[in-house]
Amino acid sequence: MCGISVAFADTEMWQSNVYEYEMRRVEIMKKLALLLCAALTAAALTACGGTSQETTAAQTLTAQASETESQATDGSETEEGGQSGEEANSESQEKAADEPSADNPFNGKTVKVGCSATFVPYESIEMAADGSKSYTGMNIDIITAIVEKNGGTVEFMDMPFKSLMAAIQASQIDFCSGGMAPTDERRQTLDFSEIFFYPRNAIVYRSEDSYPDLESLQGKTIAYVFGTNYQQVAESVEGAETVGIQGSPACIEEVNSKRADACIIDGAGATEFLKQNEGLEMSLLDKTDDCFAIGFPKESPYYETFNNTLKEMMENGELDSIIAEHLSEQFILD
Repeated sequence: MCGISVAFADTEMWQSNVYEYEMRRVEIMKKLALLLCAALTAAALTACGGTSQETTAAQTLTAQASETESQATDGSETEEGGQSGEEANSESQEKAADEPSADNPFNGKTVKVGCSATFVPYESIEMAADGSKSYTGMNIDIITAIVEKNGGTVEFMDMPFKSLMAAIQASQIDFCSGGMAPTDERRQTLDFSEIFFYPRNAIVYRSEDSYPDLESLQGKTIAYVFGTNYQQVAESVEGAETVGIQGSPACIEEVNSKRADACIIDGAGATEFLKQNEGLEMSLLDKTDDCFAIGFPKESPYYETFNNTLKEMMENGELDSIIAEHLSEQFILD
C-alpha cells in the first residue's frame, strides 16, 4: 500500500508540473503573438512610406519576437528534463577524462606480451573443458589491468624465460613479464618499469631430508630454472652440483624422482607445488634484492604510459589488491 501511495503522489506531482508548464507556454505564446502583430503592423507602415524610425521600431519588435521564441524553446527543453548546455558540457568533459586520449599508445591496440607460463602463481595457463586455454596469475592480472586502463588489449605469448630478451630484440613481442629482475646486464639491452614485487626464494626437498638454509645444501645436487636468478643462488652454494632445468614444474620433478636433492624456486610458487606433491617440504629463505619488473625494448612507445599507470596503482592500493588475491600478505611491498 505504501508503494501505491507513493506512486499516486508522484503522478499528482507530475500532473502539476505539466499543468504549470502548459500555463507558462500559453502565456509565452500570447506575448509572442502580440509582438508578432506589432511587428507586422510596423512593417506595413514602413511599406506604405513609413519613416526610418518606424522601420527601426519594426526591426526591434521582430528581434524581440525571435528572442522570445528562442527563450520559449530553451525553457521547454530544460523543464522537460533536457540538459542545459553547461550540464552537457560538464558531463562530456567527465566522459572524456575516463576515456584514453587519442594519442595514448595503447588505445585501440593489441600488444604482444611475452611470459613464461610455468611460473606459478605469477603466470600460468589454465585449460578449459572445451580445450581452450587462458592465462592466469599475478603478473598476468597486473599487465592486463594496466593495458586495459589505457584502452588496449593483451595477447600473451608463452615462451621459455631465457627466450624473452631475444624475443624483444627480434620485435616478436612488445614487452615481457616473466618476473624479470632489472640487473645491470639486462639494463644494457632493455628499459625496465618500476620494481613492483620482491619475491622470496625457497628450497624444496623430500620430506625425509631437511635443508633449512643454503649452507645445509653444501655438496648436494641442486636444480634451478635455467636463465633465472635462482641459478646464481644455487651456484653460490659451496661444493654443490647444480642442474639447469626448463621451468619450475620440471625442477619439482627432479626432486621427486631423486635426480636432485633439492631445487631452488620461488617461495610462492613452491607453496602451490607442495599442495599437489605429497612427500615434499620447503624452507622459505629471507628476502633478497631479487625483484620483479617489466622489460621493454629501448625507446618503446609503451614504456612511459605503462610505467606511469603502474606507479598510480602502487600509490592507490590497486597493486596490493592484486598481489593479495594470489599470494599471502607477507609478499606485499612495505
